[in-house]
Amino acid sequence: MAFDGITIANIVKELNDTILNGRIAKIAQPENDELLLTIKPAKGQVRLVISASASLPLIYLSRDNKPSPMTAPNFCMLLRKHINNGRIVSITQPGLERIVDFEIQHLDELGDIKIKHLIIELMGKHSNIIFTDDNNMIIDSIKHITSVMSSVRQVLPGKPYFIPDTMDKHNPMEATRESFMETVFSKAMPVSKAIFTSYTGISPAIAESLCFENKLDSSMPANVLAHGDQNLIWMSFYQLINRIKDGNFTPLIYEKNGKPEDFGAVPLSIYGDCTATNYESISLLLEDFYSKKNLYTRMRQKSSDLRRIVSTALERD
Repeated sequence: MAFDGITIANIVKELNDTILNGRIAKIAQPENDELLLTIKPAKGQVRLVISASASLPLIYLSRDNKPSPMTAPNFCMLLRKHINNGRIVSITQPGLERIVDFEIQHLDELGDIKIKHLIIELMGKHSNIIFTDDNNMIIDSIKHITSVMSSVRQVLPGKPYFIPDTMDKHNPMEATRESFMETVFSKAMPVSKAIFTSYTGISPAIAESLCFENKLDSSMPANVLAHGDQNLIWMSFYQLINRIKDGNFTPLIYEKNGKPEDFGAVPLSIYGDCTATNYESISLLLEDFYSKKNLYTRMRQKSSDLRRIVSTALERD
């Protein structure tokens, strides 16, 4: 799915509009890899779901509550000790990475003001929730990554925190026409792949859409693309990045024959044959999309089981 850096940017904007300067009233850990924060901004109260699930990492504002275990896990207890009643003073996304950094101000045991960071990494099987001090030293994390699990980056208490290796990808928010032309169109690979492998936060669906809206074959090698076509791709990319910088998002779910196909924080031209539903909130979109996806998956599983039973009965008959 398109849970890419652009979707994260949309979420960060929504969180800044909703919970910035709010106080953390309650911290729960309903699952081993999931947090549920109850936050009180200037008006009302909201719940923030943060999941580091390897199969479905998510962060969104939720309308629902979830039951928590009778005994809170150690990570949850640590967060309660340090940042319960803390104030969220900034919510940022480095570059267009799939990372959200919450800067939280709180009082320590002596009543002095301290700063901590709750860093959410939404990177598939490498997803994690990491708690650090203001000097980027890890206090703890919801998943411990030892040297046996990774020789490149350990996520353990006392280790320094740094952003995972982006495999030489560039920050699209800093792209210029010259750097884009040199980076993308020097590669002997399909132009769509050249785009999403060159820049962080850009999904294959976004790269395909950049080609599709300019009526270009995305499978054509990037290094043989005509100069005029290169300019078309750059202009579409430039407009997309400016749209993100301006916070101009359009959350959409794409459905085909009632089945949810994909979603995006900006329009995706490759889904022109799908029915698009617009949402005011990216959080509402994520809740609806995954509930519909789960419903469709369950229906397909049940129909598959039913077909197998009928097929077995016919064979026996």
